[in-house]
Amino acid sequence: MTLRYMIRHTTSPKTASLLLALMAFLIVPVLSHGAATKGLTARQILDRTATELGKSRNITAPFTLTSEGQTVAGTLKMSGDKFFLSLPKAKIWYDGRTQWSLDTSTKEVNISEPMPDELAQVNPMVIISALNKVSSPQLLKGNTGTYSLRLIPGASQHMAFSNAVIDVNQTTFLPTRIILTFGAGQTVTLKIGSIDRTTNHAASMFVFNKADYPGYALIDLR
Repeated sequence: MTLRYMIRHTTSPKTASLLLALMAFLIVPVLSHGAATKGLTARQILDRTATELGKSRNITAPFTLTSEGQTVAGTLKMSGDKFFLSLPKAKIWYDGRTQWSLDTSTKEVNISEPMPDELAQVNPMVIISALNKVSSPQLLKGNTGTYSLRLIPGASQHMAFSNAVIDVNQTTFLPTRIILTFGAGQTVTLKIGSIDRTTNHAASMFVFNKADYPGYALIDLR
């Protein structure tokens, strides 16, 4: 279940881990502090983002993912470390312990309980914190009103991408775009739409309900 597979098969996206890793950078609800931000270093910007992670509230974030001339649209809903990801032909639920990954092309649902190292690829809390601790962020020249940061994951993080560039709105501190570069030079661009932080999500939002998907085979990998 990889991002590259999803890009090549946008009508049958067996995704999850890497896409959620990408989304992690974009849906962090970093609030404006109202203070002057002139002269902030890349580390200070990243630290501020990581600090605000603990204050995450309910989030609904539409997004588009583009690579090799193909674009796929989706929506991510989050509440703390729980999330629900909806793609054209895939859905992923995570309730903080159990993950259900549904693929409409195979009519299968994989059930798993991600280990800590796996969560570093799927859990927004984990990946941002991990990059904050290990990466050496670099402040690039961004467009007007935007901070642009380059993050290079450490080898011990085992990320599939070698370089990430994140654009952050200087007023709201909400990320607006991320560009990932893979080892082979392939780039993936993720853009986030208007983020809704007012709609509350019920706990049931993050749990797969078999009754809603008759005919799907459950594959328990726990």
